[in-house]
Amino acid sequence: MDKALKRHKRVFAFCRTILGGIIQRIFGFHPEKAEVGKGPFLITANHNGELDPAFLALSFSEHMYFVSSEHVFRKGLLSQILVYFFAPIARVKGMTDATAALNIIRHVKKGTNVCLFAEGNRSYNGVTGPIFPATGKLAKATGASLVTYRLEGGYLTTPRWSRTTRKGHMRGYVVNVYTPEQLKQMTPEEVNDHIREDIWEDAFERQQIKTYHYKGKDLAVGLENALYFCPKCGKTGTLHSEGDVFSCTCGMRVRYADTGFFEKVEPSDPELTFTTVRDWDFWQDKRVLEYASEMKEDEIAYSDEDVMLIAVEGGHKDSVAEIGTLSISKQALSVGNHHFPLDRVSSIALVGVYKMVFSMDGKSYELRAAKTPYCGRKYFTFYELLKSSGDIK
Repeated sequence: MDKALKRHKRVFAFCRTILGGIIQRIFGFHPEKAEVGKGPFLITANHNGELDPAFLALSFSEHMYFVSSEHVFRKGLLSQILVYFFAPIARVKGMTDATAALNIIRHVKKGTNVCLFAEGNRSYNGVTGPIFPATGKLAKATGASLVTYRLEGGYLTTPRWSRTTRKGHMRGYVVNVYTPEQLKQMTPEEVNDHIREDIWEDAFERQQIKTYHYKGKDLAVGLENALYFCPKCGKTGTLHSEGDVFSCTCGMRVRYADTGFFEKVEPSDPELTFTTVRDWDFWQDKRVLEYASEMKEDEIAYSDEDVMLIAVEGGHKDSVAEIGTLSISKQALSVGNHHFPLDRVSSIALVGVYKMVFSMDGKSYELRAAKTPYCGRKYFTFYELLKSSGDIK
């Protein structure tokens, strides 16, 4: 065993033993011991919060490496510490990353366990998102067992759209273990189907089975990072959060309760259009398509001022290409004088609460607020829905 692996295993054991109890108390997390036999394994899990690797590790006694978004490698000293003690496997969001897949396979072939969050993105609406299409193929290529793991309660504990943490109830457990022999009998698509079914989670559906309370401050603050179309007036850019209230300039308002459901602010308020972020978001997707169908080809759908366009270079280096107004139309994504035709943009992904990364012609970029945070999700959803509808070839 080389020195680096020994160090990583010692750090993993230390964090699990010393910090595990603290994490469980702070977040109300209840991990179930993983009985998965002898490794190595490829572990796939749903993704809810930035501390998901720590939560998942509390179920396993064996060390594992985690696949992490490339942006965490561009944080200076913090990144150096992360690499030295944990050595995560980098994956570039916003583009297909064959290098990450090869590194995962190499790690597993050497006998070490690897955890991959199959969605690649945290959920904004409490429902597990689509998994990477290549996940099934990757699982078969490792020649190892596949472990599926589900986190419950994570979305309501650390909503992606918020910067605050709430204490309630979380649970984590292994759903299934698929042996190499079983994987050989499946097609990549069948493996994907099993993963999708095993890690599927709907926070609001689970709350209806048994309701938990997730206590915290300013429970609604940040909701405009997820919800950007008002269901009353149909407009975008008019929603605002304060305390536990989410409202629009048209007069629409709801209270975000500690159960995760919307309630009336006053008994005399009109009946709620939606009672969950999930249902509001599903309607919002339909509204985006209607909104786009009403627009001219070069008409601006959304815009935000003072956004930095960051060019991501090799070796996890980056540089500011321009600071200007970010906008999107059916034709292009633009920042100041830089224009990126949507038919040449290979993909767009979200990082953290609101930031975006995308790639075009093999080059990667990040969009970061210079001053006031912007809602990156409205740009991401606009692009994704246009692409799925065939408006972007």
